[in-house]
Amino acid sequence: MSGAIPSLPRECDCYLFMSRRVFIIGGGNFGSQLAKRLAELGSEVLIAEQDPKKVEELSGDGFHVMELDAEDESALMQAGVQNADVVVVSIGNNMQGSIIATLALKDLGVKKIVARAIDDKHAKVLGKVGADIVVLPNRDMAERLAERLMAKVMGERSPVIDDFQIAHICVGSNDFEEGSLADLRLPQKHKITVLLVLRGEKEEDRDVMEATPDLFIRHGDILIVFGKRERINYYEQRYGITKGTETN
Repeated sequence: MSGAIPSLPRECDCYLFMSRRVFIIGGGNFGSQLAKRLAELGSEVLIAEQDPKKVEELSGDGFHVMELDAEDESALMQAGVQNADVVVVSIGNNMQGSIIATLALKDLGVKKIVARAIDDKHAKVLGKVGADIVVLPNRDMAERLAERLMAKVMGERSPVIDDFQIAHICVGSNDFEEGSLADLRLPQKHKITVLLVLRGEKEEDRDVMEATPDLFIRHGDILIVFGKRERINYYEQRYGITKGTETN
């Protein structure tokens, strides 16, 4: 298939930051909105769609698209889903199709699977069959999901206005040095403001602390910050970790 995602060498993590490869199954409203936003953020996006008319329409709108039956595991493998950083299953209201596609992707060893659910029961099934992230779309979900998938974003994001966001960042990379908020000087160095700090392994047991200048920030703390998207992205890429990740 000429539109398949090729296997490329990955010598450095900067490739992940600048051009994550995302394979989207389903070119409906949610899938196409997600693809558009990811492309705007610099990601390499391929849409797979079963309906030939929809394929033609998406292609005419400038999307990189291929005709594909996502329930066919061999077709998914030929399309190169195993070479994508993330595969998003967005097959509209086809509950059975999304479950079968998610199972197939899991069997093919896809790195990260994101699946769209139509209700809570569907979401629970998708999680059990292998989806790493399950979303129940609302008005802003496509754009918010794009933010999470792009630029190694690991924490939750909430848009505020224009390009400003509130984000959860778990700090603790090898570059992060512990210190008080006054010493870290995030507003001066990174143009982001810490609103609150969460501390604790389990969500239900976490302490919520006011962001006072003398508060000492440790590895594993979750900073709730406010700032522009690009500033937050940079700080998280350099100092953030996924909660539970250990650094050397």
